[in-house]
Amino acid sequence: MARDTYLGAWHLIPELCIYQQGEAPRSGLYTIEESAGVLRLAVDWVDRAGLAHHVEFGGQPDGSEQTVDTPGLTHMTLTRIDSGTLDSAAFRDGEPVMYARRVAHGDLLSTLQRIRTPAGEVSIFQVYRRAPG
Repeated sequence: MARDTYLGAWHLIPELCIYQQGEAPRSGLYTIEESAGVLRLAVDWVDRAGLAHHVEFGGQPDGSEQTVDTPGLTHMTLTRIDSGTLDSAAFRDGEPVMYARRVAHGDLLSTLQRIRTPAGEVSIFQVYRRAPG
């Protein structure tokens, strides 16, 4: 089976990002790894104020509900749509609070996130370039 093209390390291209609220980070690194059928996603970024952030999550990309150890969330799903597309969703007590789609296009990875907030839904579009190596 061919390797999924969204796997790898990706550098954020801030000038190509569209944030419905706020600004794109100064920089970012998105890593998607697979081991024994389990995906690990890690995102490191530096915001406009210069503060570093990190988030990490993962699981089997079969669409099954998986518990999470994240405050405010009860479970998540990861779904491999095809060799270039990976979806995730996060839930609080059965209600969706976040959805993300990642699509690899050669050396570029686009992500679209939709986050439900008390004020309504917020969208974030990001573009990453594959890291060398």
